Amino acid sequence: MKKYIYIVIALVAIGGLFSACKKDLKTFEAETGIYFLPSVFAWEKKPVGDSTIISFSYAKSTLKDSVILIPVMITGQTSTKDKDFKLSIDPASTAVPDTHYEILTKNFAIPANGQTAIVSIKLHRTEDMLTKDYVLILNLEGNENFKTPMVDRVLDAATGRKISYIKYKIHLNDILKKPAAWLDYYLGPFSRKKLFLLAETAEIKNIGDLDNTSLTSISKIVFYGTFMQRYLNEMKASGKTIYEEDGKEMRMGDAVQ
Repeated sequence: MKKYIYIVIALVAIGGLFSACKKDLKTFEAETGIYFLPSVFAWEKKPVGDSTIISFSYAKSTLKDSVILIPVMITGQTSTKDKDFKLSIDPASTAVPDTHYEILTKNFAIPANGQTAIVSIKLHRTEDMLTKDYVLILNLEGNENFKTPMVDRVLDAATGRKISYIKYKIHLNDILKKPAAWLDYYLGPFSRKKLFLLAETAEIKNIGDLDNTSLTSISKIVFYGTFMQRYLNEMKASGKTIYEEDGKEMRMGDAVQ
């Protein structure tokens, strides 16, 4: 059975936060509009907005797919019947349908008496993502049921940087970069093979934490380096020397030799 990661871009019911955002959100009461919900939670220094990055780089090799859920919301009055809205794939997208992604939602519609619909997309982990970043761009378009009066909003008046309400970008890749907390002095040269072996032997539940220096202290790094070098030494002594992908013997940093 395949395992999936379900990623909800924004919660539909966020209580007080949504109420606070709604004060600055023009509802265009004269006509019913539609927009991507995550965009209303964007401030200059906040990560939520009109795009997201989905990387498989820290996931186990057995994980082949991830499902992303993107809320779409309306302004104006609700309806007593289901109403279709129009969503299209932007021609600028580089992600290939049925190769890199699959749209699971078959009917794009706001349900009767509702304000929100969820667009569900399955993202496929492919070998070419190891070296290349792909982007899937979704566009909301007006139709007979919903207009798009909310196009964008300026986040930074000085630079003119805007956020879109009707265009949503999903970047996806499997590119593994050296984590921010990785210190060569203790952990040695970085490699994908070493990272995952370290996670397995040291039972690191979330290796993504290594990319966050506030979650990974120097003392942890010292422990990981020392523990891993001891493991490598034991494997070598038993005749099972572990090598890197390039054929060199795996070793940790100089400080733990």
